[in-house]
Amino acid sequence: MTSYDLEQRSTDDPSLVVVDVAGELDLTNAPEVEERLVAIVDAGSPRLVLDLNRLLFIDSAALHVLFRIARRLGKDRFGLVLQPNAAIARTLAIVGISEVAQICETPDGLAPPTA
Repeated sequence: MTSYDLEQRSTDDPSLVVVDVAGELDLTNAPEVEERLVAIVDAGSPRLVLDLNRLLFIDSAALHVLFRIARRLGKDRFGLVLQPNAAIARTLAIVGISEVAQICETPDGLAPPTA
């Protein structure tokens, strides 16, 4: 299994959960990552921000996890927000994840939730 870390960060906004993601996300850890993210989503937060700035690698299995989490949050609300580094941003753009998730550089760049 490749190494990764998910760490939930506190925010002043109760409608927003921020999770720092570091290391590598791939086929070997995608099911565990999905399980952990689903638990966070099911705890009731309408918006989930994944800070991917320390993510080194993501493969198709992990990308599918992001799409499923976005669907779980409701793609019309853009409940999933991704903050990628430049290398990961390129991969996310190629797969078209911006159709179901908001991409931004900082939490200050978050669009307001849509109803």
